[in-house]
Amino acid sequence: METLEFNHEDFTKPRQGDEKLAIRFFKKAYQDMDQTRAQGRPIFDEGEYMQLMVPGDRNHVIVRPISEDDKHRFAKQYEDWKKNNSDEGIIGTTLEAWNQMSLSQIEEFRYFGVRTVEHMASLRDDVMLKMPGAIKLKEQAQIFLDAAKAAAPLAAVQEELAKRDNELETLRAAIADQGALIAQLQAKKAA
Repeated sequence: METLEFNHEDFTKPRQGDEKLAIRFFKKAYQDMDQTRAQGRPIFDEGEYMQLMVPGDRNHVIVRPISEDDKHRFAKQYEDWKKNNSDEGIIGTTLEAWNQMSLSQIEEFRYFGVRTVEHMASLRDDVMLKMPGAIKLKEQAQIFLDAAKAAAPLAAVQEELAKRDNELETLRAAIADQGALIAQLQAKKAA
């Protein structure tokens, strides 16, 4: 295997031309697969992402999670963004992923700080009175969370069974391959 030698600082220090890049840092929700499996429902977390592009070139846009190298390479832009964007991330099932509300309802509830199903299930009575349909949505949210909590062990068992089935299929294929090799060797020996 061929290895390449390079200076790691070439990728972490600002480079010539970096000042011409359009860089945008932002937070984006991503699905936490470990928590999703554990709780049996979609669980989202927020991560820090960046968008890199040459201004005016919409065909070559890079959007990806922020790495430690990016924090050093674009230190000034990152620090400016951190100073102006200090809100806490959300954890839970987002209202968009819940699929029980229209976009306008989601925006209305966002105004009151309700961004997840967990927030919806714990709404105060005074907030519910301000929003049409909030009482029914709160009940649906609680039913959803209870059902997901009850289904989580079943989902874990199903995942384990799927892993076992994969392993069995792999073993069967290996045994079939070995059987074919043995048959070939026996044919050679007999000839």
